Amino acid sequence: MGVIFIWVLVSFFVIAVLLIAAVQPASIIMKREREKDLVFRGEEYVEAIRLYQSEHGGAFPTKMEQLIQTGPKQHRYIRKLWENPFDPEGKWTLLGPGVTVVTMGEDGKPIFTTSGIGQGINQSGIGNGGLNAKPATPGQPGSGQGLQPGTPGEVLPFKVGGEEGQPILGVCCRLHEKAFSDLRGKDYYDEWFFSPLVMPPPPPAGVRTLPQIQPGQAPRLSPTP
Repeated sequence: MGVIFIWVLVSFFVIAVLLIAAVQPASIIMKREREKDLVFRGEEYVEAIRLYQSEHGGAFPTKMEQLIQTGPKQHRYIRKLWENPFDPEGKWTLLGPGVTVVTMGEDGKPIFTTSGIGQGINQSGIGNGGLNAKPATPGQPGSGQGLQPGTPGEVLPFKVGGEEGQPILGVCCRLHEKAFSDLRGKDYYDEWFFSPLVMPPPPPAGVRTLPQIQPGQAPRLSPTP
């Protein structure tokens, strides 16, 4: 009896280990799918804003609902208002007029110091407008005058934490978590900004893009067929 009891315990232990091993890959698969959805949906918003601008003299929408309304050419700019796959409520952080200086805190998390129209947020969700930076002109990089020389930082041409009623320059996800892949050299989700100001338009159909060449690197020529 004792041997049977031990055998049953060992069997339960092996089954539990196998179940744990099966659940972990399943969660990874789900995260990978959400990551793909994040990129797809973010790029959909970029293209929708770009289309909206093309029909409104370069102006940005001021409400998300404007992207699903019928425009002058009798079509909507986006199929639906996609939810943020990493937010429990599906909400996006909006990008508004202004500038954002990105620096790193002691814990390794990015700190978003914003300046411009409306109330900005940093990594803790606290409004911060203390940076004396020039408001950015859409399509042109901002300049952070309040950033001390030599301080590592990146200036983004929009406020992280915009509001509806102001021009919506794009969307982003505020989850500070390392992604499986990088997007334009950024490895964390809260470093991925979906805006026409930072994402170039796709090349026209049938046009091949040339590979980027590093300084001092000779271009590779494809063999002639």
